[in-house]
Amino acid sequence: METLTAVLAIIILAVVPMVLYALFLWWMDRYEKEPLGLILASFLWGAIPAVILSLIAQIVLDIPVSEFFGSSLGTEVVGASLIAPITEEPFKGLMLLLLMLFFRHEIDTPLDGILYGGLVGFGFATTENFFYFLDAYGMSGLGGVLELAFFRAVLFGLNHALFTGCTGLGIALARTSPRREVRIAAPFVGLGVAMTLHGLHNFGATLSSLTCWALLISLASDWGGVLALLGLLIYFTVREQRILVLYLEDEVEKGTIAPEDYPVICSYWRRVGQRLGALVRGEVGRWWRLGKYYRLASELAFARHQRVTVGSDEVINRRVDQLRKELRRLRQEL
Repeated sequence: METLTAVLAIIILAVVPMVLYALFLWWMDRYEKEPLGLILASFLWGAIPAVILSLIAQIVLDIPVSEFFGSSLGTEVVGASLIAPITEEPFKGLMLLLLMLFFRHEIDTPLDGILYGGLVGFGFATTENFFYFLDAYGMSGLGGVLELAFFRAVLFGLNHALFTGCTGLGIALARTSPRREVRIAAPFVGLGVAMTLHGLHNFGATLSSLTCWALLISLASDWGGVLALLGLLIYFTVREQRILVLYLEDEVEKGTIAPEDYPVICSYWRRVGQRLGALVRGEVGRWWRLGKYYRLASELAFARHQRVTVGSDEVINRRVDQLRKELRRLRQEL
């Protein structure tokens, strides 16, 4: 019974914090919520395939490292600060590449890249924490699990989302930037930053077994990166709102959206108020259609923005026309 309770506690400590962090990140994507299927797929990719592929690569690379350094702190430092980043980050980032190839239209803004990358990171951290907590329970009991949970789920709970968020931002910039050099370099720079931050975190955490002051390296790199990425999230959120204001104004004249809907679509809190009012009145159908109406209006604004910045092509033009037709239909239903 005690073991069962411990396993249940370990599952809760591994899963719940990461899910809560993921929900907060999802909330930050205010104007165009991503499809639930892709959100779950991103989280699960980090939790299962990325972990398995990373472990296989690490087992292969650990053999020559162990042969060279032997059983020493050097082996541990190299494995943690070099092997782990160069194996884990590319496999986590592979999900972002798949999204870019098969769901290209869903990456409308740089914020989408951070969102998907963060979700992959939270999924990866969930599985990693589960096994670390199991190991801690075997060595130190439930007290050891709680102590480790403070470090892995609270103090450093955002680190994997930070790393893969950088990769996602690089891929999203390659999708949305009007500058050719940015489109070429951004994915490599994003992945490079992810591996560098990962390496710094692991370097400080590994050396903390010798001196606790080394943990400051991990704290500085992790929280410095988190604050920088949070600042970018806020910036891109404000930028998205400005895109809505700019590219939806003439859609009122075209009859795509109603004049009274324009200020609501351009304001997150007005959207929330309108949909909440529908729920309070028991109009569940209207609540759902309003959500779709607002989301498609955002997609239209972002598609038109891409057509101006990245360049017009048949795919974007067809998508703009399709979105306008769907919005007119929804407007009539509402």
